[in-house]
Amino acid sequence: MTALRARSAVVVRTRLRPPVAHPDDVPRTRLLARLDAVREPVTVLAAPRGAGKTVLLGQWVTHGVDRGRCGWVSLSGHDDSPAGVWSAILESVRPCCAGVPAAPAALLDDQTTLFTEIIPELLNALASAGPLVLVLDRLDAIDHPTTRATLDEFVRRVPDSIRVVLSTARPPSGPVAALRAAGRLTEFDEDDLRLDLAETRQLLAATARRPVGATEASAVLGDYDGWATGVRLAGLALRDQPAGARLPHPLRSVEDFFRAEVLECVTSRQRRLLLHSSVLGELTPDRCAEVTGIGDAGQTLAALAASTLLLRRTGSGLRCHPVLRRVLGSVLSAEQPDLVPVLHARAAERLRRDGDPDAAYEHAQLAGLPEVALRAAVEAWPAAGPRILLARIDRLPGAAAGADAIAAAAAAELACGNPSRAAARLAGAGAGHRAALAVRAWLALQRGDLAGAQRDASSVLGPSRPEGAGRWWLTLADAALGTARVWDGQAADAVGTLAAAARQAAGVGYRDVAVRALDAGTAALLLTGQPAAAFESAAEAVALHEREPARCAAPVIAYACLAATAGAGHPAIPWTAGDDLEPPAPHAEAFASLLLARAFSAQGDARRARRARAQARGALAGLPSGPTLAALFEEQRCGGMLDLWPTALSDRERAVLRALSGPLTLREIAAELHVSHNTVKTQVRSVFRKLGAHDRAGAVARAAAVAAVGDAGPPGGQPPGGPGLRTGASEAPAHGQPVRASCRRA
Repeated sequence: MTALRARSAVVVRTRLRPPVAHPDDVPRTRLLARLDAVREPVTVLAAPRGAGKTVLLGQWVTHGVDRGRCGWVSLSGHDDSPAGVWSAILESVRPCCAGVPAAPAALLDDQTTLFTEIIPELLNALASAGPLVLVLDRLDAIDHPTTRATLDEFVRRVPDSIRVVLSTARPPSGPVAALRAAGRLTEFDEDDLRLDLAETRQLLAATARRPVGATEASAVLGDYDGWATGVRLAGLALRDQPAGARLPHPLRSVEDFFRAEVLECVTSRQRRLLLHSSVLGELTPDRCAEVTGIGDAGQTLAALAASTLLLRRTGSGLRCHPVLRRVLGSVLSAEQPDLVPVLHARAAERLRRDGDPDAAYEHAQLAGLPEVALRAAVEAWPAAGPRILLARIDRLPGAAAGADAIAAAAAAELACGNPSRAAARLAGAGAGHRAALAVRAWLALQRGDLAGAQRDASSVLGPSRPEGAGRWWLTLADAALGTARVWDGQAADAVGTLAAAARQAAGVGYRDVAVRALDAGTAALLLTGQPAAAFESAAEAVALHEREPARCAAPVIAYACLAATAGAGHPAIPWTAGDDLEPPAPHAEAFASLLLARAFSAQGDARRARRARAQARGALAGLPSGPTLAALFEEQRCGGMLDLWPTALSDRERAVLRALSGPLTLREIAAELHVSHNTVKTQVRSVFRKLGAHDRAGAVARAAAVAAVGDAGPPGGQPPGGPGLRTGASEAPAHGQPVRASCRRA
């Protein structure tokens, strides 16, 4: 062997020691405790540069690990050859491990020798050495293929008694997936290393050399997303600033850091892609190619993603680190200011085609294209929410609002509970515009104009439903037409229409129409003798409204239905959530008030019942009540109390009801119960009145429905007036008298 081949590699001793702690360093107590608790043989810290990986491991090695049983290697891209790396690893563990091989640099550079001799000998020595920690810091600096392959082999086969800790600023690769699957790996990522508020405040105070308040620290934390280097640089900038001062973002020092660590370390094509794609929130190959004009954007993006963790993977692409993105935007504005609006315009058009109108709106605004922004805002309705839509439209005073935008804004005002503002916005819409007609149908309901509501809604829908079932105004018109039919005495026909409108509205995120359709559907189901379904509809409407009340008008009928069911004294006007909201449509208010009047009467609270009935009459003062409410008011005038639920039946009436479910005539029932025929007829009339039925079959069906509701436990408890009625054969009649079931039906 020649003298050249016998020469050993030179190892700089400072590479074999952790960095000296800086006086400003903040102890990462929570992370140090987690590192101490790890039991897996391999630990990977994968986070962007500047996240504090080296500082954390230095603190852990200095204070949490036996210094005599720890090896440390700081890896470097300037010496990533196999000989340079493996000589450092061998030297780092030699003091605490006997039998570590000593090999000249020439052998360490030979891949075959490394795989067949050096690494096996090292693994054997480590296996008999007892517990030992080996830290390989800055693994991302290694690009030499032989070095990476041999390190992967070493980490994969490391004994369980040895703990290898790897620090990298690249997405971890190599044997990581296999180690993870085998349960031999613990991982710390960027989220783990991100500073919290207390650590941010402590680091700022240490670097700024003055106390830092919680508000000041919270602002810096938000600006730099808990990125340790950014917080440290912000603290240095605060030294010359008064308390509470807001620093410019990004700082010049932060921009310099990213220029040196990122922009100067990539190719010119990668640099161009980073700068031009900084306008995008999510980076995909197609979007980057269209916005930046770089033909091989996909390959360039993939190369960048493999080289740094500053690009985070998302479900369909990549997302740039927020601090880096702001720095890139600052650099782009300084170097190519005229290009910025062009890039935003391209992004707006692409995102509109991708079905992301929210992002398209923001880009169009930044591009100075108010007409495009307005179109994107309307396309985002109704999923964006009413207040968001109104804010976006009002933020574009220079844009010429077309009929679509006017109608959408009016519909948003309806959802916010402001029909008068909706009417004011509609003043500029064309008389025949379908979306505007759908809103006008609801405004007609608000005025109590049932005929106008049906006319406008029918004009929208036409003889047959038009193409484009997903259009928001079709669903709005469906709900309006169904609601008008409920008050026009066509509740049975409206049940299916309203249920379909509620489903369609929920499917496109139109919560206001979903709640309105469910609310009117509750009334329709009650009027058609389906209390169980009505309770379900009311509960769903209230749940949708309470989940996000700012996106929909209050379902007054549903609230009243649940209040009447519970027998509770809920307010008769549940829509008073804000002083600026207007009362609901008069027919809905009247029906809700009658429901509450019925509940108060069942509770024996005559004063509140009279007040609720008066409110119902006042809601329709001077307006046509429509066939439905006219019948209910007439029932009240004749002494009825809107029997949508049965009042309590006496024991004798229950026995009569059970007998009605069989084939007995009234005379036979009287004989079975040992009462007169006239008494039975009187009790049957009472049962019919309390159940809201007109014949014995209807009474039995009504009682069965109420019994089902009682079994299901409607929201708030049983219907007012007592427990659910049961008609099962297992119940014996009053006084224990059996009822025959083998005679002819009356």
